[in-house]
Amino acid sequence: MQTILIVDDNLDLCRPMASLLKHLGYNSQYATGGEAALQFVSSSIPDLIILDVMMPDIDGLEVLRRVKADPRTHDVPVVMFSAVSDNEFCAYTRSMGAADYWVKAGLDFGKLQERITRILPLPA
Repeated sequence: MQTILIVDDNLDLCRPMASLLKHLGYNSQYATGGEAALQFVSSSIPDLIILDVMMPDIDGLEVLRRVKADPRTHDVPVVMFSAVSDNEFCAYTRSMGAADYWVKAGLDFGKLQERITRILPLPA
């Protein structure tokens, strides 16, 4: 079963997204900050990370930088997930290695699996 790590300091977003992902057949975990996310990936490498940009401890850009710098996690796709909808910022995160950029306000939970399978194909 593929594991998706959700990283966001808002539990009101993490819990329902994790529940929906489990319903869709993924093993979903969540971390409520950058430090917790880095601790998670140091012991268990997920198949996909959905990563908020603005968090109070270590921000998502720094987490992305560290994930992509680590040879063990370099190939893990990371989707940046933020309220920021600036196209230049989106392009910047992609230049840092993000696989995609989702704007929170525009996310349709009904199409979540479709968006995920564009990045993380279902196992054969």
